[in-house]
Amino acid sequence: MTLRTDRHRLRINARLVRERDRARARELRRFLMYGALVVVPLLAYVGQRVDFIRLSYKAEKFKQEKQQLLEAHKQLIVERSYLLAPDRIERLARQQLGLVDPAPEDVRPVMLRDGRVNLEDRRAEGTGGGVGLSSARAALAALAGGLPRPDGDRQ
Repeated sequence: MTLRTDRHRLRINARLVRERDRARARELRRFLMYGALVVVPLLAYVGQRVDFIRLSYKAEKFKQEKQQLLEAHKQLIVERSYLLAPDRIERLARQQLGLVDPAPEDVRPVMLRDGRVNLEDRRAEGTGGGVGLSSARAALAALAGGLPRPDGDRQ
């Protein structure tokens, strides 16, 4: 019989509840408040630093991209000057197109007025059937005069 009473007592003691300590709860709230006062500005600072570093990497990437574009622009300027070289154009006209210097009677003077090509009425006697290098040069000069430059000006 003593066993049953011991078990019964243990069950009663298991139901005991501890009383709340108000001073301890107040201390815990105060500790959490002070902790929040320290942690919140610290988190704000860390967030700003992370944003700063992220934007710094982005700015560096843009600087590198700008440098690459400037180098590509320089290469294109060199390529443009090579492609517009008169000696190269004359060589291509002679070799690939079979153009020759015109006879003196086939030469027609060309004037550029107000951005338009005007042929002069002074023509030599005789008929000229071929296209000579002088007329090709004049046409090229008229075309090249109207090409915009990369900086926005005309040649």
